Amino acid sequence: MRVLVVDDEPAARRRLALMLEELDEEVVGEAANGVEALEMARERKPDVLLLDIEMPEVDGFDVARHLPEPRPLLVFQTAYDEYALRAFEHAALDYLVKPVTLDGLRRALGRARERLEAPVPAAAPGLDALRGVRASLPAETPRRRRLLVREGKGHRLVAFEHITRFVADEGVVFAHLDGGEKRLTDYTLAELEERAGTGFVRASRGELVNAEAVERIVRNGDGSATLGLRGGATVHVSRRRAPEVWDRLAE
Repeated sequence: MRVLVVDDEPAARRRLALMLEELDEEVVGEAANGVEALEMARERKPDVLLLDIEMPEVDGFDVARHLPEPRPLLVFQTAYDEYALRAFEHAALDYLVKPVTLDGLRRALGRARERLEAPVPAAAPGLDALRGVRASLPAETPRRRRLLVREGKGHRLVAFEHITRFVADEGVVFAHLDGGEKRLTDYTLAELEERAGTGFVRASRGELVNAEAVERIVRNGDGSATLGLRGGATVHVSRRRAPEVWDRLAE
């Protein structure tokens, strides 16, 4: 099988590559971060991603979300077993706790081989398969400083400070950047609100605005308001959201 190793620690990548060689599997590449992983997955089309979860800015779950078709099988590996349930929610084939052992890797790759050789794709793990997995997740999701957006056939990282607003349009969300650029994201507005944290304020059901990009706010007389953003764009604030927006911008 063709395996892509993804880990931000050089020693961990080398150790995994050596174990894969011992198991007579083909290592098609070693990615040091999530962006490299997505680029290599698109170019080299591996059968399996041996994917670290905890990486700066673009973690393993972000990689899983943005993978191009045909998607490789995912074997997550991490030092923390509290991510196990979330890993299976991202259609993981298997989950290995670091330090990964040769026997554990052999078992995971055996499952991958069975899945690849199966005439019909196997169903995702059911409730019984997840019953022994810890459901506890970290109390807080760390705020990200940058976000993956689509660019051509790939992706690029954009700092939140250079995003003036997010706009939902017909089921997809676009990031509006300084300079007038607009880039498609792979997230819902609610997910982006969580990732952006308190630096962004919800102006309406379909718009999330960078508070630092607001240059003026005007009451419309009917309870709603209008925001003027750097670069000249204007955003309508719904009557329901207006009091919260006023309070947030007055801080």
